[in-house]
Amino acid sequence: MKATVNGVRIRGICAVVPDEIHKFADEIKYFPFPEKSSIRLGRVMGFREHRITDAATTPCDLASYALNYLFQNGLIQKDNLQSLLVVAQMADHRVPGNSKIVHGQLGLPQETFCADLYENCTGFISGLYMASVQVASGSVDEVALVVTDGGACRANKLDRNTYPLCGDAAGVALVSKSQDPEDKIHFVFRNDGSRKDALIVPAGGCRMPSTPETAKAVRDEMGNYRSLNDMHMDGTAVFQFVMESVPPLVEEACAYAGIEKGNIQYHLTHQPNRFMLEKLADIMEVPREILFNNIVENFGNSSSATIPVNMAFNLGRRLVEEKPLVCLSAFGAGLSLAAAVCRLGHMDFCEMIEHPGKGCIMPPKQGD
Repeated sequence: MKATVNGVRIRGICAVVPDEIHKFADEIKYFPFPEKSSIRLGRVMGFREHRITDAATTPCDLASYALNYLFQNGLIQKDNLQSLLVVAQMADHRVPGNSKIVHGQLGLPQETFCADLYENCTGFISGLYMASVQVASGSVDEVALVVTDGGACRANKLDRNTYPLCGDAAGVALVSKSQDPEDKIHFVFRNDGSRKDALIVPAGGCRMPSTPETAKAVRDEMGNYRSLNDMHMDGTAVFQFVMESVPPLVEEACAYAGIEKGNIQYHLTHQPNRFMLEKLADIMEVPREILFNNIVENFGNSSSATIPVNMAFNLGRRLVEEKPLVCLSAFGAGLSLAAAVCRLGHMDFCEMIEHPGKGCIMPPKQGD
């Protein structure tokens, strides 16, 4: 699918990451592999440290903390918040949805529209499309788009294939109405459900409910231990999918937007690991310095939240002072692909904050 949404912009970005840092060097002892092997892998993949919440902190807590920070600093008016869209692959409860939990935590007006989108690594771009369409319809002036991921503390520490990648984070993007004819976003989406088994958690849903049997960890052919309740990733298949599919997707998105790929000033890409992104930049013939690859080594892979974390960490103040031409791209479970091309910047804010854990939803007020 391709679509252009006119008259919309991202007014601001706030990313929140846990303040608890876990070092890869300290986690090597968990893996059933020789230490030298893990050190070599970490050097190639960019495993250095990642941010993980404590068990008391949920995806909704991260989201509410970021939104309360924006309320406290006058960047959103709580009583005027018209629409809240929460994108996540983890839920505080099976019922109700995360958006209703966040609504209650924040004490939002009953008139606020709330909706949930279950998505994985392409979730920020999917959510941006849905928020943009809502704004362009004229029904609201602004949508608070929240992408959040938590629960890495419960991930399987015996699986070197996935655990070092994990990170928790949330991002809030304010998607707003604009009268500037330059403010439009071009979207391209692709999906290949025939390859769904390349990145999947087999048990825990209706097709295979969790049982004591599905919780039993067994050793795979690579030497990792995992159960049917854990994430199963065929790293080779995912790598091939990304290398084969993302370069033509970006070419298609740029052509659809009517621009030359060489005019893109920054590629803000989902962050799976450094190695994959370096190879992707080389295949795309894009300078590595404009296709950032440093989020996993500093924060971890937080699924749909990596793009706003990428924006805040790597560009930050530049997205307040400048308005570069950017290409957003993401890929992941499904297998799915998404890209968006737009002018991004002249924001009211673009910043990163830290979450203190313990299920906190209220940041300290300035001066506390």
